[in-house]
Amino acid sequence: MSCKESYLAIFRYLTDEREPYAPGTPGNTKRKIRKAAACYVVRGGTLYYQRRLKGQDVFTELEVVLRDERRKELIEQTHVLEGGEHLNQQLTWESISRKYWWRGILKQVKDHIRECTTCTARRGADDSPGVGGRANSRARKRKTGDDDDDDEDDEEEEEGETDKHELVYVNSKGEVNQFLSNHGQTVLEKLNHQRINNQFCDITLLIEGEEYRAHKAVLAACSEYFNELFFEKGAASTHEAVVDLAGE
Repeated sequence: MSCKESYLAIFRYLTDEREPYAPGTPGNTKRKIRKAAACYVVRGGTLYYQRRLKGQDVFTELEVVLRDERRKELIEQTHVLEGGEHLNQQLTWESISRKYWWRGILKQVKDHIRECTTCTARRGADDSPGVGGRANSRARKRKTGDDDDDDEDDEEEEEGETDKHELVYVNSKGEVNQFLSNHGQTVLEKLNHQRINNQFCDITLLIEGEEYRAHKAVLAACSEYFNELFFEKGAASTHEAVVDLAGE
């Protein structure tokens, strides 16, 4: 079931008392629709998503936008201010999410800004050679004939940066070592051990009536889907978040 089909199924469930489900809908799908519908309400023929405000037992109602054309129109209108200024991805998404809701807002905003010619030109100017303090400093030094000194400074900076980011750990004997070859694997194993023992978990996923505790940062880092979903569900800045995946 697509995103739009899910919203239409929820709308039908909330408004059609005689036949709340489409003919032939499987029992498992009906259960998912019922669970998802608990987060929605219909007012004046419009479907609204009810989002809990952070740290409160109060909900804000966001209009669910079903038509693709209106979604694109809202993104375009929000991205460019009246004075011609273009908002970045985060501000555009936050502005839309104050009033509207649909699955995949963040991704569509990201795609729109990537294709925006004005934003593309601005990024190109920011990334061009000669922009930035260090690049300009090098240019000035070349003009004054200080290339050799500049190279020495670069070498010193690189050595210093390497020292700053060296991995230091203490083994079971109390000996200090500078490198842990399997550090990444060790971290993942410990995180999984913490998850199994319900330690430091900060997200609860509801899937077909079952609860799964996990670490939000790990899910967001490993999956673009969860990263965008947590932003859209308002879970990115919530310490203890509960996300219902019914209908997603």
